[in-house]
Amino acid sequence: MSSRRGIVFASVGLFGAVLTLTACGGDGQQGIPTETRSATATPPATTPRATTTPPTATTPPPVGPAVGEVPMNPEAAGALRAFLTDLDVGGVPAVTEKCWTVPPTEIPTLYSDVAAILDAAKAPGVDGQYAVTWSSPTVTLSVERSEIASGYACPAVTPTGSPGPYSDTEGEYTVERYLGRFTGTPVNPADLEGNYPLVCDNRTIWDPQGTGAPTVPPLANNPGRLTGAASYNPESVYVAARDGVYTTVYADVTDVSGVEQNRIFTLTIGSNGYCIGDVV
Repeated sequence: MSSRRGIVFASVGLFGAVLTLTACGGDGQQGIPTETRSATATPPATTPRATTTPPTATTPPPVGPAVGEVPMNPEAAGALRAFLTDLDVGGVPAVTEKCWTVPPTEIPTLYSDVAAILDAAKAPGVDGQYAVTWSSPTVTLSVERSEIASGYACPAVTPTGSPGPYSDTEGEYTVERYLGRFTGTPVNPADLEGNYPLVCDNRTIWDPQGTGAPTVPPLANNPGRLTGAASYNPESVYVAARDGVYTTVYADVTDVSGVEQNRIFTLTIGSNGYCIGDVV
């Protein structure tokens, strides 16, 4: 009886020791250390994604000299700037070949004062009835619409307040360009009627005789009237009369049969400068 009781007490003591050891293996790390801890995994903290506002797009300033913008005609400033960039860098020689729409004899003096031209171009541009203009107190730059459309605008340069850029030389050169197209000697291969109109359109008011009953310019309905012309004499081209609205230019023209005839051209001012409304 006593020996069985001893076995029982020994068993109870051993069971208690196991319980004690198990209880001591908690968070306090007392007793036998454990290799891993049984704990619920905590998800990693999420870093909020940074939100960035893209920088506001800015248009870089145009390269070249400053040119005043023209409301409702955004191409005008760029076309003049292309010319001014060459003039500013290389002077008159840099623009002479490109400005074939300007009478060659006028270019050396027309563009000689580079500083004054650059200064006038800074003013806001004005889109007028016949041309786009930029003016300083001393100089006005005038650019025709066909020049703007070409992307390279060679301006007329006149004193501010003067009547305008339409000189006798300009009228004579208009006739020479027109005759050059018919005789196979254009001043430039690009000098085509579709690009640089020289004939007055049918919207131009035409009444050189002062009748009070305007009509359509005769040449508007027959722009190829001089078809068959073979040559002309450049020395014969000159302004014979001006009355403030119409300009008369004479020129000796020879046809394919060898017959020379003095032709009379009547010009006025249209949307692209001088235009030819009639030739007889």
